[in-house]
Amino acid sequence: FWDLIDRIRAQLGDMSVMVATAYMEEAERFDWLAAMNDGKVIAAGAPEELRAKTGRATLEEAFVSLLPEGEGEAGVELRPRTPGSADALPAIRAEGLTKKFGDFTAVDNVSFTIPEGEIFGFLGSNGCGKSTTMKMLTGLLDPTEGRSELFGEALKASDMKVRHNIGYMSQSFSLYGELTVRQNLDLHAKLYEIPAGERPGRVAATLREFDLDEVAAAMPDSLPLGIRQRLQLAVATLHRPRILILDEPTSGVDPLARDAFWRKLISLSRDDGVTIFI
Repeated sequence: FWDLIDRIRAQLGDMSVMVATAYMEEAERFDWLAAMNDGKVIAAGAPEELRAKTGRATLEEAFVSLLPEGEGEAGVELRPRTPGSADALPAIRAEGLTKKFGDFTAVDNVSFTIPEGEIFGFLGSNGCGKSTTMKMLTGLLDPTEGRSELFGEALKASDMKVRHNIGYMSQSFSLYGELTVRQNLDLHAKLYEIPAGERPGRVAATLREFDLDEVAAAMPDSLPLGIRQRLQLAVATLHRPRILILDEPTSGVDPLARDAFWRKLISLSRDDGVTIFI
């Protein structure tokens, strides 16, 4: 994308480019920027000017320090994981996973093992097969070849019992826009077959845990991206799954929302033993 912008600017030397982004690494490219918070410009200037003004090494640190007092909680501490017993079954085992769509091979002979409670990351460019692999691990797609196991049980798309061990969050927002935040949680409590007597308490606890009480009656489309992502994670964990599979969950969110999201993931992994594939 940025190579394309650079080529266009080289051809049209008098063209100005306006970009809105939550990625501070992208903002480092800008000649001049206006940092915004809560609908107001809180600082403006070249990236080096903002870093010098705040005495911070990176633009992300500078942005956080410019926020009003009390809003700038940032930083993530990754606590060490307590290893399980040597004979414990792995949470996820993939052996030779392959997925073909006609003549096109989207995933080619992928194998890995993930211990329980680990945060496991898939890193790669767009279109390299990350999401397709995740869909095979959730049972949304059956592999063309190979197999996957969750805690020693083979996973197939038709096996709903095994899939109840999984919480899945897709890359794009996939909840119901015509339902409120609370109604989305109520619906998924039923879909996950949480006993009827437990549903109200579970939904109320989830709203509190994910700081969604104040927006419980709001429609998802009216919410900022960071809160919508928090709602998706709340839905994915509502049934207390042992495994979370998250497809680029912090894509497009601001530094504070991203760090808050990661603090929650680390708590789920380190405190609750949830295995996270991200």
